[in-house]
Amino acid sequence: MVTVSVITPVYNAEHTIQETVESVLAQTFTDFEFIIINDGSTDATLKIIDQFSDPRLQVFTFDNSGPQKSRNRGIDKAAGQYISFIDADDLWTPDKLELQLKTLQQNPAASVVYSWTNVIDEKGDLHRRGGHRTKKGDVFIDLLLNNFVESGSNLLAYTEAVRHIGGFDENMVAGQDLDILLSLSVQYAFDAVPKVQVLYRKSQQTKSWSSSIKRARAGIDQVLAKHLLDRKDLKEYRKACIGNSYKYLVFECLSNSPSREKGWYSIRLLWIVILNDRSLLTKKVLLKICLRIMATTLLPHSVSRWLASKYSYFFDITSLYGYLETKRI
Repeated sequence: MVTVSVITPVYNAEHTIQETVESVLAQTFTDFEFIIINDGSTDATLKIIDQFSDPRLQVFTFDNSGPQKSRNRGIDKAAGQYISFIDADDLWTPDKLELQLKTLQQNPAASVVYSWTNVIDEKGDLHRRGGHRTKKGDVFIDLLLNNFVESGSNLLAYTEAVRHIGGFDENMVAGQDLDILLSLSVQYAFDAVPKVQVLYRKSQQTKSWSSSIKRARAGIDQVLAKHLLDRKDLKEYRKACIGNSYKYLVFECLSNSPSREKGWYSIRLLWIVILNDRSLLTKKVLLKICLRIMATTLLPHSVSRWLASKYSYFFDITSLYGYLETKRI
């Protein structure tokens, strides 16, 4: 029996899949199977994968049906005692599986382990530092307040635990990574490797940003409805959870290739944040958000980009990401 099953869903990832496969096959822990679910790719993805001759690599091709269905197909085929997932554009450091597995084996009380994440750009260069938060044990409330795991390419868990909760919810339009983490945290304890081992690749989303951010918002709303809104015992956390979730949306809306359309939409998101977190009104980052919004909505794109680069201190909203409040109320 193989120890770990690694699952990757892939759809038209010809620009990144080679690096992703190489980062998995370069793991210092070697007793794993690598299951790639090809979700109907129409580009050169399969040709690139076929260049690898590693016997641990298995490729299964299906008609396009989305990442949740693909991950569940991988779970069905997994033979390992443990299971991990990596998206087709993300990267692992070579010791990711080794240190995560060691952490789980040394902590019989835990069933899920994660590591720290950094964000890279399309070229693989560092885009920004992740939150680098370490939460252990019962982490359900902490995850509701802020997804400190940060990436679906992060967790390592007992395969039995993932199957017990039903795998990925295929009804989720987005936010499926947070959803499965929350579902696991209801029943299982977490542990952490306090080291950057996951590199989450962030694209600029220059083409379909509108559908992407609106889908992300719909996914967040689904996650909150499923895990929070109907639970009376969690009423005291509702405003904080909604506020934090929409801060993330504002950050995403304004941080990637800002445009006039994004600026107007971010105003709607920001209003929901303020309704749920009045403390933002006292934070310096609010001024930066407003400057960013005004620049992107009132000025030509070239001018707003020049201002953001020339006077980065006044327009940098990275601190909004760091402002996500994670302490228990």
